[in-house]
Amino acid sequence: MEEDVPVTDADIEQYADAANAGRLTRSDVMALEMVGLDDPAYTRSRALLLMNAQRKGDDAAIKRYLDQLMMLPENQYNPIYLSELGRYLVNHKQYDAALEKANLAERYWARLPPELVFSKKAEIYETQAAAWQGRFYQSEDDLELLEQAIRHWQKYRDHVQSKSRSDLARRADAELAKLEDIRTRLH
Repeated sequence: MEEDVPVTDADIEQYADAANAGRLTRSDVMALEMVGLDDPAYTRSRALLLMNAQRKGDDAAIKRYLDQLMMLPENQYNPIYLSELGRYLVNHKQYDAALEKANLAERYWARLPPELVFSKKAEIYETQAAAWQGRFYQSEDDLELLEQAIRHWQKYRDHVQSKSRSDLARRADAELAKLEDIRTRLH
């Protein structure tokens, strides 16, 4: 791809299926990485690179593409990328930063396409709950953090039960059982 010629959606979308399967080749990755920051296709190229890295479990690449996505001001308020960044941060025990990104994603959830509202809100709520839980575990006995974790897991459970996602509700129930047991022992 030449530097001065804008990349079209068709140029980028040819990589979508492979990215979704985590099967971008080295040359595919290089082609997508060549899309410049000022190119209209920059965000889509980085979203595909992020998806590919997530499917492959390439942690360093996930962080790199999240950082690259956040270089554009409009992506700093995009609930899709904010929730992805929040999830990454909570998985790396950066609970305060994860909570900040998840809260920002929740504030802008109305920008989500209708087909992503349920799943992204579930991701946001799960990140918030996990971040509060992580903060509590780090504190060892801060009851306010424990109560926040319980409230947020309940919020997550209520949300996933609204679509009869019993698999996700079971996860919330398991976390709530652990936290409520801790609360009983601390009181």
